[in-house]
Amino acid sequence: MNKNIVIDNYVKKFFFQGFISGGFGPIIYAIVMVSLGLSGIIETISYQELTLGILTSYLLAFIAGGVGIIYSIEKLPLIYATLIHAVVLYLDYILIYILNGWIASQWQAILIWTASYIGIYIIVWLIVYFSIKAQANKINRKLGQIK
Repeated sequence: MNKNIVIDNYVKKFFFQGFISGGFGPIIYAIVMVSLGLSGIIETISYQELTLGILTSYLLAFIAGGVGIIYSIEKLPLIYATLIHAVVLYLDYILIYILNGWIASQWQAILIWTASYIGIYIIVWLIVYFSIKAQANKINRKLGQIK
């Protein structure tokens, strides 16, 4: 298969998954803002903050949804795909969180957030990995019974 066609297919998949996932960003943002309002943490928000929050939460979800295609690149070893995925998500989240003022742009806050991100990423990745591995083993056992 032509290399350009393959790259074109991955770009199309990235944008397709991104567009589907992107819509969830503003919905989650709205839920967070309503929760903060109901709990009395915030009372008002400027239209500039609201607009920035909506647009950046869409961008955050778009990138997070699209970057998952990295795992469909068969020639890319799992460790490299995971590292690329983790770094892209990290940059996506940290830059948008700082831009919106959701975390302070001080090194201590960034260090704490980074440690939390790494720990949560590893836990979620291991849960997904072992779930998929268990499903594959179950399918392999069933296929072995068919012989």
